[in-house]
Parts: sequence; structure tokens; C-alpha cells
Amino acid sequence: MMYRPIGSSFDQGSIAAPFTLVKDTTMASGIRDYQPGDRVSWIHWKSFARTQTMRTKEFEDRQSQDLFLLDDRSPSESFEIQVELIASILTSVVASHASVAYLSAGTPRAFFPLIQSDEQLQRALYHLAKVQDDLDRPIEAVVGQDLKQVRVSSLVYVTGSLSREMVDEIRRNVTSLSQCLCLVVTEAGQSIRPEDEKNHQYARSKGFHVKVIGPENFASAFMEANRS
Repeated sequence: MMYRPIGSSFDQGSIAAPFTLVKDTTMASGIRDYQPGDRVSWIHWKSFARTQTMRTKEFEDRQSQDLFLLDDRSPSESFEIQVELIASILTSVVASHASVAYLSAGTPRAFFPLIQSDEQLQRALYHLAKVQDDLDRPIEAVVGQDLKQVRVSSLVYVTGSLSREMVDEIRRNVTSLSQCLCLVVTEAGQSIRPEDEKNHQYARSKGFHVKVIGPENFASAFMEANRS
């Protein structure tokens, strides 16, 4: 699997707005003339001391690509495939030198606020090695408070069955969300029931990207697709 930030793969049907451009203030790339509204902390004081002219540090613009991975551990015939998919996503994100927060919603829940290093990845993979599909309530009934604390622009929701209620729960609680990719896991050759397709269409009408995925197309999970 090759990880690609969702915004670069799915540029249609975003939930709210494109990813927010933020200033990377960890490193200045140059200086420019001062403009009204510039922060005092951005003023290049050494330049001012030499020239008595207000100059401002120039920073690189970058896109916020924070990713939140939500795993629905509701009982499912395809749960083992789902575990493999989650492991593949986490591994590919770390291999791409990106980071991800991971919530495994089951009984009990497990939360990994930052997976970026190999050590953090190994802890998550150890969790996946022993995890069960043991969520005993609808997922939308248990993750509301967690979602309210999510402050990311991209969310990947992995589930064996996508419900309208969960779509509404995500939209209601993740206020900063720009892109949501729903990966609905199926066994190889399994067909989609009409009622499931209706739920997928409902999610798409709300700006979500929905992809039905099995072992045969793991590699394309983050490639452009807004279809079953």
C-alpha cells in the first residue's frame, strides 16, 4: 500500500473546505517588507537594527495533513481482513514519514494519539495482533465524545458496515473536518447489498468518500475513487 494524503487523492466532494494552509513557523525561508497584520514575533529585529526598516520573516506555506484513523470493531465476517487493512495503513503512513492518530473502538477502546516512529508503530501492531471484534454497541453510540476532541482535517473510517447514523455522528462532531474517507471492508468477491449501497450513497451526498475494499485492492486504498 502506498499512503497518499487524502486531499491529494480525493479533490472532489470535500466536506467543508480544502485543507487549511498554515504557516510553518519552525524555520524562516527569507525576509520581506512588513505588512499590517504580521505578528510581532515574525519581525526580523537584526535587519531592523541595521536598516531601521521593519522587515518580517517569511515562512513556507504548507498544508495541514493531520490524519485520524478510526477503526470500528463491530462484529463482522470480514474483521480479520479489516485488521490487516488497519495494519497496512499504519505501516504505510509511518513509511511515508507522516503521522497518524489511531482510535480502535471496541470493548475496551484503545487510543494511540501519535504513531510516527517505528516504536510507536510496533505498539499499535501488537494491539492489532490480539484485538477482537468485540464492540457490543453501535459505534455511533460510543465514539461521540472522542470525535468531539478530534482536531484534524482528514479522517479515515474503517468499518465492515457503514451506517447513516455514523455518517451523521462524524459530521456533527468533527468540526474541523475537510476530508473523510470511509473504507468498507468486504471479503473477496462479496457483493454489496442494496441497503448498504443506499448508505454509501447517503455518505457521498454528505461529502464523504466511500470505497469498498478487500484484500485484492488494498494497494489502491488511497488512490482516487469515489465509487464501490
